[in-house]
Amino acid sequence: MRAVERETNDGPDSRRLLVVGHLTEDVTPDGPRLGGAAAFAGLLAHRFGRRVTILTATDPSFPYLDALAGIQVCRVPSPERTRFENRYRADGSREQTILSRAAVIPDVAIRRAVGELPSGSAVLYCPVADEIGSTGPLPRPHGPGALAGAVPQGLLRAPDAAGRVSIRWSQEALARLRGLDFVSLSETELPEHGELVVPFVAITRGRRGAVLRRSGVPATAISATRGVETDPTGAGDVFATALFVGLWSAVPAEDAARLAAAAAAISIESPGTGGIPTLEEANARISAPAAGSRPDSPGRR
Repeated sequence: MRAVERETNDGPDSRRLLVVGHLTEDVTPDGPRLGGAAAFAGLLAHRFGRRVTILTATDPSFPYLDALAGIQVCRVPSPERTRFENRYRADGSREQTILSRAAVIPDVAIRRAVGELPSGSAVLYCPVADEIGSTGPLPRPHGPGALAGAVPQGLLRAPDAAGRVSIRWSQEALARLRGLDFVSLSETELPEHGELVVPFVAITRGRRGAVLRRSGVPATAISATRGVETDPTGAGDVFATALFVGLWSAVPAEDAARLAAAAAAISIESPGTGGIPTLEEANARISAPAAGSRPDSPGRR
């Protein structure tokens, strides 16, 4: 197995990963904490040694930025922050309610941030509340080795009058993902109608691992890695980002996916973003699974 390696180029022209999406405040029985796919993605990539910028929208008093030390955070002003309440049922499924929503991240800001990336950089779109302002295909970086992907859950969420969230695909959402290289989503988020036209699609299946669908290649099943579940929130985002970083680093897809499953398994063993592993911890979990643990979810978020 070829491992993802920590970047050693600290020069001013180093490639960057741009993560686009709302940082959120997640309301939990233990109190509010940092959440959002952009937070999980940015922290995972940073702990894997990548240079990371998060483009988001938050209110001026958003209290969790210290947890993102070492990551460049570019904020669009907003009178509100995005807040979610997550409740997990006995069967492991989640009921999610959106309590408030930050401003849309304007298309002009997204295109400027993508356009300013060094050659060969990557962008990962991580919406949680339909906050990506672009209405056409999402912009992608330039240069050899550049990669564009999405964890598109926020394009699919449709809240009812009480804020309870369900999944609803639209032709617009499908169209916005065209032109990307990579999409990761859970099996419960697959479109019922229409075609997801993306060369690489990762489908997470909870304790049954994941499936990789690639153009011209038979579908490949990836087993879940063992972990003792404390909090499954964000596991799908960790899996997606670790896989995406591996592909961006030219690691074979199966090897990158096994590393991603290990990273997701570690992430569920601590609350919130506190369990996001370093690259070294994820590599170690592949070779030495936790004793007495059971396979768990690379696919919940």
